[in-house]
Amino acid sequence: MSDISQFLIPKGFRFGATKAGLKTSGRTDFALIVADTPANAAAAFTANRVKAAPVLVDQEHLRASGGRVRVVAINAGNANCAAGKAGLDAAYATCEAAARVFGCSPSEVFPSSTGIIGVPLPAEKLIAALPALSAAIGSESDHFQEVAEAIMTTDTVEKTAFARLEVEGREIRIAATCKGSGMIHPQLVPHATMLVYVMTDAAATPRCWTAICARLSR
Repeated sequence: MSDISQFLIPKGFRFGATKAGLKTSGRTDFALIVADTPANAAAAFTANRVKAAPVLVDQEHLRASGGRVRVVAINAGNANCAAGKAGLDAAYATCEAAARVFGCSPSEVFPSSTGIIGVPLPAEKLIAALPALSAAIGSESDHFQEVAEAIMTTDTVEKTAFARLEVEGREIRIAATCKGSGMIHPQLVPHATMLVYVMTDAAATPRCWTAICARLSR
């Protein structure tokens, strides 16, 4: 990561990752993006008929919270997809545990999973890793890099982007990370099996972000 990135991390967010034991490689596989206060948020989801448990939970939580997110909990190594009720239970359990750790509503937790499909997600591993991970998160560029590396599966390199601009004399910072590789003829919008996270300290409403996501999904 470029040294300049330390000046581009949006204010009000903390990041971190740890080894929860999902990846057979033994690499980091559980990451958190935490907003110091509930962040206004929106998302664009796959239009596939088959949706992984975290996608269904995220859609439900964004509706319930009015478009506010406090914690993004991302695991790699297991997509929590095609696992039936067990998949939903695992996603809900992870959200409830994160909510207890960070003192927020479970509906303010946004779970994501990537990796192999059809295998039950061992949520107990994520829950066990939460306390130590919550104590290790931080707002430096190295912490952001940890997230970018932890969410990789078949990716050969981590993917990040940063920007800084001024709006009416106020500095705005934007940081993004994503993963996605090895897809067979992906239709990038709206069907790709990608995870993308964009954070900014710009002031905007959930309605604004929803409109932006809608434009990106066309």
